[in-house]
Amino acid sequence: MGIFEKLRLGSRQWAKTIAEVESSRLKNAGLTTPQSSFVSDAAAATVRRDAFKIRLAHDEARTRDARFLVEKRYGEKGYAIARGNGHPVCPERITLATYKDEDVVGTLTVGFDTGAGLFADELYKAEVDVFRQHPGSLVCEFTKLAIDTKRASKRMMAGLFHIAFLYAHRLWGYTDILIEVNPSHVSFYQRMLGFEVCGEERMCVRVGAPAVLLRLDADLARRMIREFGGQANLSRQEKTLYPYFLPPEEEEEIIKRLMQS
Repeated sequence: MGIFEKLRLGSRQWAKTIAEVESSRLKNAGLTTPQSSFVSDAAAATVRRDAFKIRLAHDEARTRDARFLVEKRYGEKGYAIARGNGHPVCPERITLATYKDEDVVGTLTVGFDTGAGLFADELYKAEVDVFRQHPGSLVCEFTKLAIDTKRASKRMMAGLFHIAFLYAHRLWGYTDILIEVNPSHVSFYQRMLGFEVCGEERMCVRVGAPAVLLRLDADLARRMIREFGGQANLSRQEKTLYPYFLPPEEEEEIIKRLMQS
């Protein structure tokens, strides 16, 4: 089965919650893990406030929810976005949404380089082609990231990135994760997630704002997850988002569930 067919199949099968973090437990398809290091007992009150679900925006309602958040956040920043076609359903992309209660507080789209090209090609095709030409490399991109900063937390943002990483790297084997960001956000992605600059500042017509191309080595991200995932107590000394990621054992439970679907 080719990747196009697998992505279509995955889109149909994931018409449900991918991960739920609630009261210091991770629930997957009715399976609740033992007490998790993802959140300590001492932080129970914070956990209740931070409870969230990550879902695949596979249908019209969830696609609309994700699109509205993107339009709202982009509008607040003065970015341009084409209304009404924000998250087209296609086999090369999947959109994830983080829900707090029934409200979307975060969304991110993963684009797979399957031959139709990436959004990043519009400004950075030469740079993207360099990674495409590396033996054994597979390139994907994270786009249309939007976070409701008034309601989301570091834990929620980390969870969204983590599930996107699982789809891109653990399921499909993509090795190079690209993202176009505003120049003012470059230091955040470098410091908090380990991205590196691989394309100079250029004007992005899609959003009417300057952009810089960043790249994350998936192997680096996986090592950081193994070392720090689920250890929020280390956040003062390890000043990245990785301590807020899921712990490795819970990551494996999600992978098993995804593989069985």
